Amino acid sequence: MQFEFIIPDGMDIEDLQARLQEASRIHTEPVHSVRRTFYDSFDWRLFHAGMVLQTDRDGNSWQLQWRPHNGRSQPASLTLPGEPHFARDIPAGPLRSELEAVLEMRELVPLLTITSKVHTLRILNRDEKTVARVLLEENRMPRRKASHASGIGNRAIVLPVRGYQKAANKLIRILEAQGLAAATQDPLLHALAVSGQEPGNYSSKLNLQLEPQQRADQASRTIYKRLLDIIRENEAGTRQGTDTEFLHDFRVSIRRTRSALSQIKGVLPAPVLQRYKNEFAWLGQMTSPMRDLDVYLLTFDDYKHSLPASAQADIEPLRDFLLRHQAIEHRALLKALDSARYCRLIEGWASFLEKPVNERSTLPNARRPIYELACERIWKVYKGILKEGRAITADTPAEALHELRKTGKKLRYLMEFFQSLFPADKIKELIGVLKMLQNNLGEFQDYEVQVHTLKQFSRQMVDENAAPPETLLSMGMLIEGLEQRQHRAREEFAERFQTFSAEENREHFRELFTGCSAKKDTLQ
Repeated sequence: MQFEFIIPDGMDIEDLQARLQEASRIHTEPVHSVRRTFYDSFDWRLFHAGMVLQTDRDGNSWQLQWRPHNGRSQPASLTLPGEPHFARDIPAGPLRSELEAVLEMRELVPLLTITSKVHTLRILNRDEKTVARVLLEENRMPRRKASHASGIGNRAIVLPVRGYQKAANKLIRILEAQGLAAATQDPLLHALAVSGQEPGNYSSKLNLQLEPQQRADQASRTIYKRLLDIIRENEAGTRQGTDTEFLHDFRVSIRRTRSALSQIKGVLPAPVLQRYKNEFAWLGQMTSPMRDLDVYLLTFDDYKHSLPASAQADIEPLRDFLLRHQAIEHRALLKALDSARYCRLIEGWASFLEKPVNERSTLPNARRPIYELACERIWKVYKGILKEGRAITADTPAEALHELRKTGKKLRYLMEFFQSLFPADKIKELIGVLKMLQNNLGEFQDYEVQVHTLKQFSRQMVDENAAPPETLLSMGMLIEGLEQRQHRAREEFAERFQTFSAEENREHFRELFTGCSAKKDTLQ
């Protein structure tokens, strides 16, 4: 266990070292420099999990340091061959497993870097044996105007040697007598505060706070602005193309925007509504091919391991095909994001949302309280789901389940848009029940799409002379397995829908969303 102290601003490192030498027998090692870089995912998954991850680079050596920022468990460290970009870059073992569980597929992003000049002092006893170590760190954050004294701060670290705790205790008393206070905050948290970064300041969740009596046109703009913020926050990562979650969040916000334009009715002028319906539909189409390939690459190992061991190597040409076409589609996506059309879309939409609403608007729902409109829209779409779902039988074509899935997504988005208008525990419970149905419908549709797409890929690979016979056979086995999974999802649908449409759940929907004009409506 080590003990860390903050060196007061204005206290010179050499002076502190001299005072320690007056009180102890010390061997001074050569001063060396360390470059410390702290990492997290773009959405702060490590921070939210209570973790700190950093690399200490000394010359060509990379040392990975992991610790909880609450100090409640033991830190860990290991040597790396280079800078980590994903959890998979860390040697296999408990630390990698723990990081993979938190990060999943997200890239490690450098948060900030501290350069440290480290003075290492070995405390010796009369036999010239080392009984403790003291590290005196001069810390700076590059590219900052503030000096280290007024910025990141310097630290003294006492490293006890096993069996010589008294020597460490003596050092601690000396440092305290010199006016050094124990560090109460992890270096990362302190550095974030100094640099002006707010931990956890990104979320793909809407986290909206609407007021029940707020005008519907004003409330809708709050929703659109938040979705636009998420699009903008994920654009740079989408352009880079290494972390697939940027494009995922980018696309989800586009899809939510399109849903809001369609489902929050009567609040936008018709020309504006039609223009941005068309433009966001175009943007969704531009991002679709890249995302599809991302998904297939993310699930490739699952595909591979679902095959017999003797056929697993045969599927590898498919991975090469996917990577090659992913690069092609990424270039196409960059072209779209660099286009004047995209620029006009984002800037024009932002400009419109910043304009004040028309106080005398004659649009049918513009001046209505958002609570009323929310109840009305949610209730109507919910009834639509019940009607569509009850019409589905064992003989119903797959297209009907796909349409039900789309209706369910509309409902889920509406409930998420207006979540703050309703009791948190009740609406979260209903969203959870809806998600169970949506997961089943999503699995069914995904398997159908995967079967169709893999057949398409096999034809493309043949055309490109990139499909050995054994690869086509292994892809055939994949397709057969996916068809079986789709069949099982179809069989599970009836049970999932029965749960969703149960009387108890219908009553909960009725209680929550018939608080206004829909009050007289009933469900059978």
